Amino acid sequence: MADQEQSDSRDKTKYVKDADKRRAQILSRVLGEHDLYTAQRDKRVELLEKLEAQAPKGKETAYIAFICSAGASIDSDDIPAFGDVLLSIGEVDQLNLIIDSPGGDGTIAEKIIELCRAYCKEFKVIVPNRAKSAATIIALGADEILMGYCSELGPIDAQVWVVVGGVPRLISAQSFIDSRVALEKRYYSAARSRRDTKPILQQLAVLDAPFIDHCVKLMEFTREVARKYLGKYMFAKITPASVKKKAVDKALKRLSSVDVFKVHGRMIDGNAAKTELKLNVRLLSKDNPLWEALWEYYVRADMMLSKFGVSKVIESRTEVLIRGRTTNE
Repeated sequence: MADQEQSDSRDKTKYVKDADKRRAQILSRVLGEHDLYTAQRDKRVELLEKLEAQAPKGKETAYIAFICSAGASIDSDDIPAFGDVLLSIGEVDQLNLIIDSPGGDGTIAEKIIELCRAYCKEFKVIVPNRAKSAATIIALGADEILMGYCSELGPIDAQVWVVVGGVPRLISAQSFIDSRVALEKRYYSAARSRRDTKPILQQLAVLDAPFIDHCVKLMEFTREVARKYLGKYMFAKITPASVKKKAVDKALKRLSSVDVFKVHGRMIDGNAAKTELKLNVRLLSKDNPLWEALWEYYVRADMMLSKFGVSKVIESRTEVLIRGRTTNE
């Protein structure tokens, strides 16, 4: 009888343990289903793997992504993140950067180009939606830009923060330069015709000369960086050198022209980038399998930004680094 009771007790204990195990397995599965962050990361990794699988045979290819929210600008904190993600993939034949950004610091854009180029023989930039301002400069540093029907680049006229009516705003540096030039023209015109120049001189006097000089240097820097990369990579195959120079000059004149685009956020679509700017752009149709995978990846990454309050994500198949809206992560 005692043996039977002991056996029943062992069976009961085993049943309880089995039941606990079953409950734990169910709980684990349910928690996994509700762990949207991990689940979506897994989906994005699958898509990055799918994209890499479409690469040309015999060419080691890697994809990394740099996706920003509307209010997140390219800044110095992105450099260690880029460096870390690039270390995770190592050197490859072809590096493809999926970028979506409203822009930011041009000096950081220059460094991102150099970082990416240090890890590959061929560098491509893919724009699923927008690569504006400093992000456009990054695209200009590629060998090829891939764009779809809704992709856009933007003008590269440098922007400066000013306070207008107590509200900080980004204004084109070229606008301040043009305002000074316009006032100077008015002054010389008035002086030649012997009209009163005092009102114009008063306006010129209130201009902040060091600030205007800073704006001039910002524009010169932007053009210098864009010129370097257009000549070295984007227009590398154009010969002779004189023809290449004309192509670079024409592209730069349009890209940095406030008169042409009027506003900094003006769209330069894939067709304009290819036919007007003569950039090395590959246009992907809506039903292209490569575009479909890229678009799904972008949508999933963009949803993560809004769902989890993230400002940026920089990731590869093997590593993901994110930054929140108020704190660096």
